[in-house]
Amino acid sequence: MAPAPDEARTLPDLLVPGLDLVFVGINPGERSAQRGHYYAHPGNAFWRVLSASPLVDLDVTPEDDAVLHEAPERGIGPFRIGLTDVVKRVLTDSTGITDAELRESVPAFRVRIAAAQPRAVCFTTTRGFTANYPRAWRARAWGRQDVPPLEGAEVWVMPSPSGRAAAYHGETAEVLADLAMSLRTAAPDQTIPLPPSTISPRTALRAGQGKGVELLGVEPPTAPGNRQHRKRASA
Repeated sequence: MAPAPDEARTLPDLLVPGLDLVFVGINPGERSAQRGHYYAHPGNAFWRVLSASPLVDLDVTPEDDAVLHEAPERGIGPFRIGLTDVVKRVLTDSTGITDAELRESVPAFRVRIAAAQPRAVCFTTTRGFTANYPRAWRARAWGRQDVPPLEGAEVWVMPSPSGRAAAYHGETAEVLADLAMSLRTAAPDQTIPLPPSTISPRTALRAGQGKGVELLGVEPPTAPGNRQHRKRASA
């Protein structure tokens, strides 16, 4: 018998030390969990808007999620990018994740972010942001947020890439362009360029210690190996 959606195997945190940016969702959807990749539902625009942004130089797909942390070495783009969710429970409709469950998940989420020490985090929904910063959200105030850093990281919010939020995808393009500019101009004071061969997507280094810590106890998505990326068409 197939497991119920909320019993399905969750996605691993694709976090390593020294990331430039971490995208943060509410929770993994069932389709993404089944495929083993973030934002893998065909109706989700995340990979399309990311591909069109200055954050990457090539078109990327869900199958690239496990290698974005080494994007510069692979020629994908200039920034090391990670992915995670506030809640790790698999559920297709994120409205089923209650505000209480989000709040309860925040401490463990912050521990994972502290281990990765990214320069910036970008919430892909407002609910993930408000769980961490209650009463700080202002309607449609996408972009960089005037809040205390999240475990040392600058905080950004973009509109949801869900198909139900298609009307806001144009604003997402502006947010990601501004985010790329910010990362290019800000001094990377905590970037740790570890060799890719020493890093596993399911391992993070505990801050201040030299020991690897396995997260979630699940296998990472399969890396795309020698799959060819498509060069982005010139504007």
